[in-house]
Amino acid sequence: MNAVEMNAAAEGGAGPTRFRATAQRPSIASQVKQQRARYAGAVLGSLARSQQGRSTAQIQHLLRNALTPLGIRMSSAKLQQLAADIAAGRPVALS
Repeated sequence: MNAVEMNAAAEGGAGPTRFRATAQRPSIASQVKQQRARYAGAVLGSLARSQQGRSTAQIQHLLRNALTPLGIRMSSAKLQQLAADIAAGRPVALS
């Protein structure tokens, strides 16, 4: 069997049928998005516990550095509010 025949056999010959993953891509993308959001929530909760009592400027800087790589971008006002809530010991959540 030459290389052309082997290619033909591998692509559509008697071998096992391969299914395309195109039908699964949207669901995988949404799962990844949900996973990132949950992880970001866990990071926020951890930061809230460990940074309580620090200045809002320090907390705001930490929040921006921790959440941006996870794809969470928020306005300065929202970031300031989260930092103030963490500094005061109030419960926080991403919304």
